[in-house]
Parts: sequence; structure tokens; C-alpha cells
Amino acid sequence: MVTKSDLDVFLSPESVAVVGATERPGAWGSFIMSGLLSLNYPGKIYPVNRQADQVLGIPAFKDIGEIKGPVDLAVLAIPDEFLENEIKACSLKKVKGITIITAGFGEVSESGQKRQEALTGLARSNGIRLLGPNVSGTFNIQANFNASATPADNLLSTPIAAACQGGYAFYDILSSGWARGLGVGKFIHTGNECDLTVTDFLEHFGRDPEVKSIIMYIETIRDGRRFIEVASEITKTKPIVVYKAGRTPGSARAARSHTGALSGKKEIYQGLFNQTGIIISPTMELLLPLGHALIERPSMRGPRVAIITVGGSWGVALADALEEAGLSVPELSPKLQEKLRSLDMPPRASTRNPVDFGASGLFLSVNTPLALSREILSSGEVDALIVHGIGRPGMQTEDTPAEWKIFLDIEKQQIQGLDDLEKKAGIPVLIGSHYSPWESQVVCDLNKQGIRIYNNLYETAQLLSLMYDYWRRRSQYLTL
Repeated sequence: MVTKSDLDVFLSPESVAVVGATERPGAWGSFIMSGLLSLNYPGKIYPVNRQADQVLGIPAFKDIGEIKGPVDLAVLAIPDEFLENEIKACSLKKVKGITIITAGFGEVSESGQKRQEALTGLARSNGIRLLGPNVSGTFNIQANFNASATPADNLLSTPIAAACQGGYAFYDILSSGWARGLGVGKFIHTGNECDLTVTDFLEHFGRDPEVKSIIMYIETIRDGRRFIEVASEITKTKPIVVYKAGRTPGSARAARSHTGALSGKKEIYQGLFNQTGIIISPTMELLLPLGHALIERPSMRGPRVAIITVGGSWGVALADALEEAGLSVPELSPKLQEKLRSLDMPPRASTRNPVDFGASGLFLSVNTPLALSREILSSGEVDALIVHGIGRPGMQTEDTPAEWKIFLDIEKQQIQGLDDLEKKAGIPVLIGSHYSPWESQVVCDLNKQGIRIYNNLYETAQLLSLMYDYWRRRSQYLTL
């Protein structure tokens, strides 16, 4: 049985020993030490290095037995031939949990799998829980704890938790999401799962009041019946978003050599996830945006989407993306079109849906796009609105002309107004721009304010489709 205290030690320990701590660039012992120091971790840090007197300015110990105080967690970043003896030393020290960074076990060979099982038995016989082997660490930003290779500058404290069987790719996602204000506050990489599994941490995050949404990268599920029970209970109150890797023969083979995972048939996992109320992310890149959207935005209560765009071509492409994702882009009623036309829309501008705001020639107006959006949202004819094309390219410099700065300010006011409209209407309003925070000053500045701006049409369409799917599932559950 896994208890709360068994898992707390991996996310909020009071003391950590890093066995294999070093200052050598590129070494895992260096990554973990740097991570712990990057967030001003309040607990005790004990570097263990047989050849160094100190590591990164902290006094080092020749072995874990020399440490005077208690050690909650030991992170082992040492060659595999030393692991058995180190686990025995940890047991004598009464260590509660061990994270094994070292790879080369069940993901490599059958003999590696047997050795992995022996390590588990050795630890469990001494009352120690194991995370790994073949992991890249954990972090809990709320506790200022970062025992991972993730740079602290790319971490954001959010109410989202992640439990993943892969680590490095997820770090890439966190780093790229950071500029968009996307991130997770708590993260566990489970690796080969010789002892603790993603199901254990899923259950832990489900009970954690600080966690409002859970995202997962999964290659295999080793305890299917328990996973179903745990996930089914959690999805009653919190969204779970999963990217299932290893769906094809080639990726299944890659998963086997990555974490030793036996992936299984795609249809089996789809049925399992549907049964438990889990939302399946079609791509890894969508995990973070979807995890955020499901707890930040109003519910998507139907399939009907209205589009307002500055460019007609973007409107056509968006309509394709939305309908290919299973949503609809209905023609607006004559009555609503008449109201939109009365808001200074010239005859050449389309009001059918998509609404071509750019063709009106009024894109320098703050009030007109907000008035159009307000009419559409209050009509009862749509369940979501996308406004695309605001957020021009270019970064502001000392040489930026005054008239350009005025234009940027107008766009900011437009987007801030749309963000307020979403809150008042209780209907999703997604803002789209072709440009990233590195390409548009407006997008950059508003991202820093926490306003989401999407620069990929298919991501926008998939988000709304999956938000609608989540709402339908929740509605079905509540009526049972």
C-alpha cells in the first residue's frame, strides 16, 4: 500500500542527499545540485562525493553514513555497479525514499530487468520506496524543491501537476510553454517504475488540494485495474489529460527501449481512457495548453463556433480546422447579421461567419471588435468565439515610431477587452495571432499579463473540440 508520506518525500522532503553530486558540467549530479540551489530550497542539502570536500559551495560527504542529520530523500546519480551498496547504505541511514537517476536496466535487457527487480526487493525489505530507475527527477515549485534538470527560469507555479513516464521531452515542452505562461507546479518522472508508478502519483495528485488539473505522458500502464479505479474517481472533480505514446509499431519499439514499456494496442488504451473520463491529447504539444484551458476557461457547452478575423484567408482556414476537429461554423442568422452590419460594417465585409473584421477597414478601432463580439456572444447562436489576426509582428525598440506604439496600444486594449468579455459572458473567447511572443510585442506583453494568445490554428481548433468533449463527459456523469 502506498501512503501519502511515501510520496511526499519525492515532492517536499525536508532533507536531500545527492549521491554522485559534482560540479562537472553535463553530469546528472551537477544538474540535480544546480536544480536544488536554483529555487532556494529551504531544506538540508547533502552532497555525497568521495573525492570532493565541497560541491557548489556546500560541504560534501564521502558517503551517506557520514551525514549527521536525518535524510528524507536520496537522489542516486552514480554508475549502476554501485547501486546495491548505496541502497544498503541508505537503509542504514533510515532514508525514506530513493530516486534513481541511473539508467541501463529493464529498458535495455532481460538481465537488466532482473537486476531492477532485485534493487526493488532490497529497498522494499528495508522500508524504502524507489522512484525509477532511469528518471530525470522531480520538482514541486510550491515547496521550492527542484531535484530535476529543468532550469528554474523555465518553471511556473501553477495548479497543474504532471506525472510522466518520460522526462526530457517534457522539459522541452515546459521551456517552450514558459514564454506563453504555461507550466506545471508539480512534476514526477517515473521512468522504469520498478516500484512506484504513474498510478501512484496520479492518486496522490488527485488528493492534493493544490492540484486542479493533471497531465500525463504514458507509454504503458502496469496496473490497469487500479488505474481505472483511481482515474475514474479523480475525473469526477479534476480533469486528467493524457498523451499516450507507443501507439504504432515503431513507437512501441522505441518505448520498449526507452523505459522498458510494453505499450499494447491503441484501441485498448482508448477504451480504457474513455471509460475513466480521461481526455486524450492528440499531441504532446497540446498537453500543457489543454491542461490550462480546462481549468481557466468557461465550459464549452456546444459545438458551434463563431469566427471574427482580420484576414479572410485565416477565417477560411480556421473553419476548415474547426470542422475537421468535429465542431461547426454555422452561418449566423439574418437578424444577427443585421445587427453586426449596423456596427459600421461596410457592404464588402462578410458578416455570415466568419466575420471579416479586417475588410471593414475599422481594425484601428478599439470599440468595434468588442461590439461585434458582444453581439455574437449574447445572441445564443454560438458556444465559442475565436478572434484571429490581432497582434501584429514586430518587437518594440527605442526607434519604434510613435504612431506604431499607438497601434500596439490599440491592439492591447482590444485583446484585454475580449478577455474581459469571456469572463462576463461565460463563453470561451479564444484570441489568435500567427505570431509567437518572440515575434510580436503585443503577444509578448499580454502573455506576461496571463492572457492566452494562440498562434496555431489546429491547436486552437483541437482545444475547443476537447473542451467540448470534456464538458459532454462531465454532463453525462452528473446526470447518472
